[in-house]
Amino acid sequence: MAIDHSGLTAPGESWKAVEEGRITRDGDFPINPSGGLIGLGHPVGATGVRMALDCARQVSGRAGGYQLPRAENMATFNLGGSATTCVSLIVGVGR
Repeated sequence: MAIDHSGLTAPGESWKAVEEGRITRDGDFPINPSGGLIGLGHPVGATGVRMALDCARQVSGRAGGYQLPRAENMATFNLGGSATTCVSLIVGVGR
């Protein structure tokens, strides 16, 4: 659902981005280079803050071992509660 929300694929076709490797660190649309919830845990109530921090680290070149090359703009998509609360943020330094 988050991949569809990003506009990378048509609705219902996000599996194609996964199969093609487009969302890997080396893909054209990397998702969760830090490991996301699986790699960093899920601090309930603070996950969105952690996601924003990940983006800020990327665009400022301070993401360390998971830094993406040429990261100028990043987006978050956080789905919470009973799947009725959604928040997206755009963090960037580029055009």
